[in-house]
Amino acid sequence: MNTKKVFLALVSFIVFGLLSGCLQSESSIMNQADNRLKEVFLSNKTVETNFELNQFKIYKPETFELGEERKNNVIFYKDEQPFILFINEFEEPNSKWFYNDLKKDKNNSDYLSTFENEKEFAYFSVKDREEDHIEVQLGIGGIKMSTLTTTDDVEEDVEDMIMMIKSIDEN
Repeated sequence: MNTKKVFLALVSFIVFGLLSGCLQSESSIMNQADNRLKEVFLSNKTVETNFELNQFKIYKPETFELGEERKNNVIFYKDEQPFILFINEFEEPNSKWFYNDLKKDKNNSDYLSTFENEKEFAYFSVKDREEDHIEVQLGIGGIKMSTLTTTDDVEEDVEDMIMMIKSIDEN
């Protein structure tokens, strides 16, 4: 009987250790994505546009395809994964409109960070969703982009998203 208890305690300890490692790993991944986002956001480098839409020009990564374009939003796809770009043309780059809307409901975000420079306000939000997916939302002023992704892909997706947002050149 004691052997069973010791065995169960050992197994529980190992499982708990593995789960804790996974949680730290996810937190570490979010911090890496956040740091990459800040790096691009705070950079003085201009992101060159390479794709023209009806309302503006934008940098579109080679792996992205245009899905649908409307007046205030555009859907891009990377394989089957949608990336939805929203534009509130009445908001300035330092606007906190999308951010404040997100913050109204405390359940909207499991991870939320903000940063700003002299001209712009940016935020990065992550919410756990079904199975192993997370919803990522990031924005600068009146422009935001959202997608469902995995922790394995979040850093790359966040980099694509911030590059696209930073590049927007309205006609």
